[in-house]
Amino acid sequence: MEDIARSAPQQRAARASAPRPAPRKAPAPEPAASVDPWDRSDSNDRGSAVTDPDELIRDAKELFAQLQGGDKVAFWGAAVVLMSCFMPWKETAVDGDVLGLMSVGAGAFIMSIILLTAVTVRVKGSFPNVNPVVPWMGQLIVSIVCLIWCVVFIKVSSDTTMVPTPIGNSEMMNSSPSFGVYVAILGSVATLGGTLLGLKGQSSH
Repeated sequence: MEDIARSAPQQRAARASAPRPAPRKAPAPEPAASVDPWDRSDSNDRGSAVTDPDELIRDAKELFAQLQGGDKVAFWGAAVVLMSCFMPWKETAVDGDVLGLMSVGAGAFIMSIILLTAVTVRVKGSFPNVNPVVPWMGQLIVSIVCLIWCVVFIKVSSDTTMVPTPIGNSEMMNSSPSFGVYVAILGSVATLGGTLLGLKGQSSH
């Protein structure tokens, strides 16, 4: 026991003087892959699925093939209203021809987009959980409002006060409706008729 007690301090001193193993170094991080800031290949791949013209054309063809009867009449009637907004809706002595989009006719433009969307959603069944009556009633109400909107526009834009023309010595009305609003009325009537025809066919089923 005395020998063990005497040798214990010597062993502790030997362990203290022994060189300690060097700490292990953490592995160096792998160099990050160089990224080209001008590389747009990923963004182009992601955008091609949305803006691919071939896919858009294919979807349009499928939609046109699904349009039948009243839906076809209502769809193309709303398209006519949409295009009429890029035509003159009234003629004024001060401003000359005024496009539908540059006047109150912009309301008909918005309603025609709503009508086109309603027909497309209903025909393609984009929302199967929605009651089919909802898009039908929305389409009917918007088509009626669009027709009334165009008729009121004719009334409001008619000002029979005669004023001198900007060029020449003749006179003209201060403001008068132009052919664009009449085209919109024809499209609205077609949309309303197609909607009623589709509702009649729906009720017969």
